Amino acid sequence: MSQLSDEKPGQISSVAHPQFESIVERIIKVTDKVTLAELRRDFHSRLRITLTHPERTELIEDLWDFFYDWCVFERRLPDEMSDLPENIQSEWAQVKEGNTRGLYEVTKVTETLLKVKELFTGKTFELHHRVPSEFVGFSRGDILEGRLVKEEQENKPYFNFVRKPSFHPVTVHDYIKKKVKEFKKSKDFDTYQTWLWLLVGMYLKHRIYDHMPIERIYDDNSRI
Repeated sequence: MSQLSDEKPGQISSVAHPQFESIVERIIKVTDKVTLAELRRDFHSRLRITLTHPERTELIEDLWDFFYDWCVFERRLPDEMSDLPENIQSEWAQVKEGNTRGLYEVTKVTETLLKVKELFTGKTFELHHRVPSEFVGFSRGDILEGRLVKEEQENKPYFNFVRKPSFHPVTVHDYIKKKVKEFKKSKDFDTYQTWLWLLVGMYLKHRIYDHMPIERIYDDNSRI
């Protein structure tokens, strides 16, 4: 299984949530290379993805974003770190319980606002942009995988993405909705959450192997 990058720990992208970014910087600073390497191997196994060092900077950043999302929120690595500074402890406490990960369909988009509906739970969320043009390129009907953290502005709750979401083309929407329908029918939320990482793996492989038909990648039996 290949590494996410060379031996040097990667950096998260510039679109990451500030609190998430602070926590990740601490992880990079204090976690030894051997532990990070073991975590990366586990992460790649969960995504069923093997790859050589990508050539595109944007793809490398996205890979690290997904990896640190998993380290922070799935592995709860900050809970294992006894020497967290008080400010990092506070930031971790804020995002630890106030986050939700899912698959979201865009229902409304403006320059400053994004409304989405989670496909499994049916819950709706309102996102306000952190930087200008953050929602440029999104359209109604788009399907995004991502993790949201709760914010509050003028005593009104809203949400923001922890890191850049994965985007899934219209071509595979039928496959995705069929899978979600199966999870909803069985009421198996935990398996649904595990499958979301496989979906991220499909998204990444589609970008890496862009010469391959997308239907061969977004497939339960895919060997790519």
